[in-house]
Amino acid sequence: MKLKRYKHARKIVSFYKHTFGLREPYQVLVDGTFCQAALKGKIQIKEQLPKYLGAPVQLVTTRCVVAELVALGPQLSGAVFIAKRFQQRVCGHKKSKPATDCIMSLIGENNPHRYFVASQDMALQKLLRDVPGTPLLHIIRNTMVLEGPSDTSHKKAEEVSAAKVQPNSYQKAVLQQLDTAAAIGSEEPKKKGRRKRPKGPNPLSVKKSTKFKHTTNKSNPSELSSSGQKRRMRSQRRKVVALLNQIQAQTHPPNTESTT
Repeated sequence: MKLKRYKHARKIVSFYKHTFGLREPYQVLVDGTFCQAALKGKIQIKEQLPKYLGAPVQLVTTRCVVAELVALGPQLSGAVFIAKRFQQRVCGHKKSKPATDCIMSLIGENNPHRYFVASQDMALQKLLRDVPGTPLLHIIRNTMVLEGPSDTSHKKAEEVSAAKVQPNSYQKAVLQQLDTAAAIGSEEPKKKGRRKRPKGPNPLSVKKSTKFKHTTNKSNPSELSSSGQKRRMRSQRRKVVALLNQIQAQTHPPNTESTT
């Protein structure tokens, strides 16, 4: 049961830590009613509170809280002794005010100093629940209890998480520039593509011609040269023979008398 209560308290502390930026050591603002309840329940605040929150704490109070306890009479002398052991924060009140007013002046509208408030005053607790990021401690059945986040704190946490998702001013300017560049690029005329010409037949599918092609043997150039010389010599011989026959016919005409 004790471990379960500690885990629950540390879960609540983690919520305030990550959402509202509470830092260690946690500052716990204690009033006179909490000191009196701790005295009756025999609770050692300095020893038990750090174990309960899982982190070092700094117990503080104000001069107005101590003055109110003293004014209530000697029956609260034990609570006065406990409160005087804590550090006193400067509240700025020249004349002592009620502890509720003094504590609310330190908390303000958004608890800038990130105080935990330990009090048994129901009216003060109701006022503090309307201040986002203010953890409340009180004593129930001689046991310190950390109250869960109020509705105001939950709403503020949602706003903080939504703000983290939204782009900042610099990111918005960059996105606007990118949108402008994209709009200009879309207005440019599109380039015409090259017109596709009809393609020829596939050379692999065309049937090869079956006609005989005369091929010359170009492998031996010496044979080609010798065959050409032979042709020239034959033509020269024919010319010489024809010339000799012509000369012979002119020099020895045929004898017609002998025939008669």
